[in-house]
Amino acid sequence: MEHFNSPFEFSDFVGARAIENQKFFDDVLARAKDHRFFSHPFISAFDEVVPTRDLASFILTSFYKIVAPFTGLLCSLGGQAPNLRSRFALMDNLYEEMGCGDLNAAHPSLYLKMLESIDVTENAAEAMPTLPSIRRINDHLRDVVEHRHFSVACAVLASAESTIPPTFPILAAMARNAFRDIDLSFFDRHGPRDEGHAGDASMLFAVSGDRSHFATVEADVKLDLDYRSDLFDEWMLAMPKAKAHRLSERPPRHLSSRPVANHQSVPPPG
Repeated sequence: MEHFNSPFEFSDFVGARAIENQKFFDDVLARAKDHRFFSHPFISAFDEVVPTRDLASFILTSFYKIVAPFTGLLCSLGGQAPNLRSRFALMDNLYEEMGCGDLNAAHPSLYLKMLESIDVTENAAEAMPTLPSIRRINDHLRDVVEHRHFSVACAVLASAESTIPPTFPILAAMARNAFRDIDLSFFDRHGPRDEGHAGDASMLFAVSGDRSHFATVEADVKLDLDYRSDLFDEWMLAMPKAKAHRLSERPPRHLSSRPVANHQSVPPPG
């Protein structure tokens, strides 16, 4: 926990059930590293080339549809918490996601600020059609939060958060290389600390889970990673249509390198 005092004590984690739950979930995350998500070609797609501005704008704007509803999912999960201590621990994450009392620093606000810095308006971001894979990601997370046991939802959100530290730096580098003047405060704020968020959700699984939930956790974690891999597939399909620059041919850093202002839509590049 980052902002609040933990409502849990050492004694909450030394019982046989908590130890078994934590070991199981650590093993789940370790096995998840073998999922194709973590070795997907998208992860290394920009090692040698700089994406066009159209491609980067498409990827970043489409990803807004994952960022925007996440605070709502956390609120819903808080409503499913079995006791006050678990709800209190979740509020620490929600407090951070909501900008620690500053609406302009809420993570969705920071993401919109980034898009605005590349001349993608909030209206354009909202109007962009949701990619099929993103719809599946969000629908699955919502279903898990609303219909699974609280501990299962915590485990799946912990797994989802654990995909952020290895992938957000890639998105941030892509954005920086395509738009030299882009505002990256979202990635500065919403990257390294997500390891802590994943740890908090894992902690909640340890104190509230049960071995009867293990098979469901395995299946739902895999499904979430499947859908996130599908998103990488969709982004990769957009790439051949865009002419990428080699690293030695980066666009010069000046305002004219930015896209036309006030996009009304952000279609796939082509």
